[in-house]
Amino acid sequence: MTEKEALIALNMMPGIGSVTVLRMRESFGSAAAVFEAEPEDIRAVRGFSNVRARNLYDALRTVPFKEEIARADRKDISLVSIDDDFYPALLREIADPPLVLYVAGDPAALCVKDGCAIIGTRHASLYGRETARKFGYQLAAAGYAVISGFARGIDTEAHVGAVQANGTTVAVLGGALDKLYPRENAKFAGEVIAKGGAIITEYPFGRQADRQSFPQRNRIVSGMSRGVLVVESPDRSGTMITVAQALEQGRSVMAVPGRIDSRVSSGCHRLIREGARLVTSVDDVLEELQDLFAAARYEKDEEKRGTAESAEKKVVLTPEERMVYSAISEEGSYADTVVRASGLAAGKVNAILVGLRIKRLVKAGPGGFFQRLKSS
Repeated sequence: MTEKEALIALNMMPGIGSVTVLRMRESFGSAAAVFEAEPEDIRAVRGFSNVRARNLYDALRTVPFKEEIARADRKDISLVSIDDDFYPALLREIADPPLVLYVAGDPAALCVKDGCAIIGTRHASLYGRETARKFGYQLAAAGYAVISGFARGIDTEAHVGAVQANGTTVAVLGGALDKLYPRENAKFAGEVIAKGGAIITEYPFGRQADRQSFPQRNRIVSGMSRGVLVVESPDRSGTMITVAQALEQGRSVMAVPGRIDSRVSSGCHRLIREGARLVTSVDDVLEELQDLFAAARYEKDEEKRGTAESAEKKVVLTPEERMVYSAISEEGSYADTVVRASGLAAGKVNAILVGLRIKRLVKAGPGGFFQRLKSS
C-alpha cells in the first residue's frame, strides 16, 4: 500500500477525522504503517479506547479503497492527497486539513495563491445577488481565484461572476461529487470546469450533504483563501460559521453593507461594527488582499534574516478594546478571567474579543482561551 492509498482509505472511514489520522501518522511514521499496526499499538495513540482501537483495526481490513480509486478514475476525478503538489498550500496549514480532495476539473486551479472567498446567505436579495456576481467577476478578472461553497444565493452568484470573467473559481461541496448539491447547479458545474475551474470535496463517493457536512465544508472555503468577503448574511447563519473559522485560521474578514433594515445584511453590519473591513468596491478588497500579501512577504524576508520582527499594520483601538486586550496576559487568558480583569460586562467582552480577532490581534483556542497575536 502506498502512502497516498493509505490516506484515501483513511479518509473513507467514518468516525475518524483528519486530526486523528495525522496524529496516528506522526506516531507510526506514515499513514501506510497504520494498516500494519496492532490494536494495542493503536490504543497507545491519544484519543483511542480499547473498543475504538479494535473497531478501527477491524475496519482497516475491509475499507474498499481500491474500488474508490478505480471509480474516481472512471469518472475522471483527481484524488489529491495532503502530500501532493496540487494540494493548496494555505489549506495544508489549518488545524484540521482534509486528508484528500476529490477534484472534478483542473487540479491546478487549487494552486492559485491569490484566492478570495465570497460567501453569504442562500436567501439573497436582488441587491445581494448582483453584488456577489459583480465582485466575483471583478476579482476573477483581476487574476484572483474566487472560492465559495456552490450553495444557492450568494455562493452561486460569485461563481457565475468568475465564470463570466473567464477566470478561475473553485466550488467546495458539502457532499460527494456524485451527490452534487444543489442539483440545479449540475449544468453550471460543467461550465466551471470548462473555464479551468474545479468542483471539489473531501467526501468519498456516496456521501449526501447534511447539516454536519456543511460546517466542515466551510473550513475548506476559508482555509483556501487569503481573505473572506461576506456579501449578505443574517446574524445567525452558516456564513457566520465560516467567518468564525476564517478568524481561527487568521484570515482577513471583509463585509459589504446593505440596507439598515435588511435582515439578510444584519450579520454584515455586525461584522463591520466589530472591525471587519467595510467594502464598497473591488478596490477595497484588492487593497486588503495586497496588504496581506505584502505582510506575508515581509515576514518571510525577516525570517530569512534571522529576526523575530514581523510586519504589523497599525490598528486603532477604542479604550474598551485596549482594556480587554490588556486584560489578556502574555501567556493567554480564559474569557471569564478577561471579564473579571477588564471590569466590563461579559456580553461586552465577548463582542470585543470577536472584534480583536477580526483585527488579527487575538486568537481563540479551545474552551474560550485567548492569546495575543501581537502588541497593540
